[in-house]
Amino acid sequence: MKIIDQDRSAFFEILTKIYQANGIAPKIAEVGVLKGKNAINMYNSLNPKQMFLIDSWSAEKVVESSAAVKHRSWSAKYLSDYEWYYGGPLDEQKTYDDIYKEAQSRFSGKDNVEFVRADSLEGFEFLKQNHHTDFDFIYIDANHHYEFILDDLMFYKELLKEDVGCFQLNDCCHSKQGVLQNLGVLEAANKFCKINDFIPVIAVNRDFTDVILAPRNSSIASAINQTVEGNNLSYVEVPNELFPNLSVKVGARASISFI
Repeated sequence: MKIIDQDRSAFFEILTKIYQANGIAPKIAEVGVLKGKNAINMYNSLNPKQMFLIDSWSAEKVVESSAAVKHRSWSAKYLSDYEWYYGGPLDEQKTYDDIYKEAQSRFSGKDNVEFVRADSLEGFEFLKQNHHTDFDFIYIDANHHYEFILDDLMFYKELLKEDVGCFQLNDCCHSKQGVLQNLGVLEAANKFCKINDFIPVIAVNRDFTDVILAPRNSSIASAINQTVEGNNLSYVEVPNELFPNLSVKVGARASISFI
């Protein structure tokens, strides 16, 4: 696994070089969209043939998820703790309707983008039933609790192109802030890799770490490694077996550690 001292958008640039070199206009999706800020960066960089944006934008779903962990003294208990991020009360549907409209506004006039207002598994069923089973790239950033992330990875794997499809995960690390939010992304990703013979190909040296997962010995994993090595990007490489120990230590800045 390579680790680069870049923001997550560097992955979009790496993948863009790969797609352009192979004459590919990628088919992409984001699961967990919120305001669409990351989605529009993906769109502008990857120049996709087709893009699907999947999110429930639902107060009911967020309240249910929060209620399931409110008994845990080590995690944040109150939805009000995150109002600053969402822009309004998390138990009011208007907050999510406003966010949905904001996301839609970023893609005005882009006819190759489709919004799917559904939770992750409903979104998966929609794509599968409509024969969208040939994705080059899927960004997973929905409910970060362990079981939900594992479900997303296990189901959406069916929609990736064999050998050339890959996932990008957000918040895939252990950290103090992650514990407060009951994040289970790293643990779910590790389990998924074991079950499906995927590997962590590359990570960014940042808090709330982004990681790309791809099938072991796949063309896309090889292409990512070759692109990083051939484009003057500084990196360090660690054994994939250290992936479960990936944590973030915060000093003057946040950095990845395996200790």
